[in-house]
Amino acid sequence: MLSFIELPSFAAVRDRYLDDDEFIVLQQHLAEHPNAGEVIPRSGGCRKLRWGAAGRGKRGGTRVIYFLRLGSGQIVLVTMYSKNVREDIDPRLLRRIKEVFERG
Repeated sequence: MLSFIELPSFAAVRDRYLDDDEFIVLQQHLAEHPNAGEVIPRSGGCRKLRWGAAGRGKRGGTRVIYFLRLGSGQIVLVTMYSKNVREDIDPRLLRRIKEVFERG
């Protein structure tokens, strides 16, 4: 069983994009398919999952950024954003976030 960790950068925006029921569906999907997101090049292993918003599908939906700690049984949720708000996040920033988290 995988557990989820929400970084403050994810928790701060989650309610903008997902209600509680939608968040549960996202967690279930990631628990069943932890490798579903595409690995972001040069990010240290962070993944980007295209997640469909109601009525907009995956292409017009949100992007969920996360990384896996399968050895610890964890999925770390970094942030999420709408494609119309931001196209991509600098992979160097994601790599740095992951490094800081891993060091504890």
